[in-house]
Amino acid sequence: MNSLGTGFALILFAAVCGGIFALPIKLRRRYELENLYVMAAFVTMIGLPLLLAPLLLPHWPQAIAAAGSRVVWRGLAYGFAWGLGATSFGYGVSMVGLSLGYAVIMGINTAVGSILPFLAQSHGSLSGTSGTFVLIGIGGCILGVVVCSTAGQIRDSSAAKRADSAEAATASSAGASRWRRFGVGILLCVVSGVMSACANLGFSFTSEVGSAAVRLGASPAVAGLGSWMLVYWGGFTATFLWFGGQQLRKGTWRRNFGEGSLHDFRLALLMGVLWFLAMIPYGMGAYYLGRLGTSAGWGISIAASLIVANVLGFFTGEWRAAPAAARAWLVAGLAVLIASMVCLARANSVAQQQQPTSAQRQPLIAPEAWSTVLPTHAREDKRRAAGCHDCRV
Repeated sequence: MNSLGTGFALILFAAVCGGIFALPIKLRRRYELENLYVMAAFVTMIGLPLLLAPLLLPHWPQAIAAAGSRVVWRGLAYGFAWGLGATSFGYGVSMVGLSLGYAVIMGINTAVGSILPFLAQSHGSLSGTSGTFVLIGIGGCILGVVVCSTAGQIRDSSAAKRADSAEAATASSAGASRWRRFGVGILLCVVSGVMSACANLGFSFTSEVGSAAVRLGASPAVAGLGSWMLVYWGGFTATFLWFGGQQLRKGTWRRNFGEGSLHDFRLALLMGVLWFLAMIPYGMGAYYLGRLGTSAGWGISIAASLIVANVLGFFTGEWRAAPAAARAWLVAGLAVLIASMVCLARANSVAQQQQPTSAQRQPLIAPEAWSTVLPTHAREDKRRAAGCHDCRV
């Protein structure tokens, strides 16, 4: 399998994990959302990284130190914002449903998380064939979100109309309450979509850690774990402060113990592992995709995970009573997302064809360590112009 095939395979695997990682939210028995998220976040952001880092990235503390304090704080800040997005994710999905919530969140996530790394990599320019395909792909993701949201509105309107006429007054009050809940849920999903994109931004804009790790002997394909650790630490801080505070305020910390807690604890572990696998293989796939790995690759990952999440939504009964029109709108939205994924893949292919050959590039760190973003490329361009191919950062 060539590098592009490997990259797409890793990203699609991450997308499957990302599409099903929220399923434990629907399957929990005793845990409240705050119980589930604290456990899952600890597994994803603290436990698994610290367990795997000594095996995959033995010199990760030195790499982080070598990147400098500005990079460290940048990664922590992006991670903290991502953690805030994760908190609103859980509430948004619980209010509007897995299918619709995931569509809104990940569609916005795609737009924000793809366009900023692309602008950095292209020095702020959107011109060229690859830029056109990226913009079409991102625009398609936004359109897909609108179409999927329409499907959700039709579904909920139909549910309200099925209320028994004998309970018209109650149904009217309940309907208004449902619409308020739906509106708040959509708002939370939008906030989550914007903030959740900070995971990819933190990964993209801390590439100095990966570069330092490669200089210390790490494989470029796993060097990005150092960047993820910064993002994870910031993310866990936000998640723990919010959801831990919720447990103390509401007294739900008691739900971590007692009958049924073991079942939910296992679900939390599963959720944490899936969450982890939705990110680390994506980072490896982004490396193999090359220059547009963190922009086109991010969009492909999100679009594929949306498809998985909506298939799960059908299987878990979210659309069982929905009218045919709602299902048709949802299928149309998913079709738009698939087309957007194809456009983003095409953008990456065009960018690969436009890249100079390996003999011409002579990268400082073969092959440019994990994520490729503006600061690194700007320095490389200056070195190549000066004929300095073996210089070090």
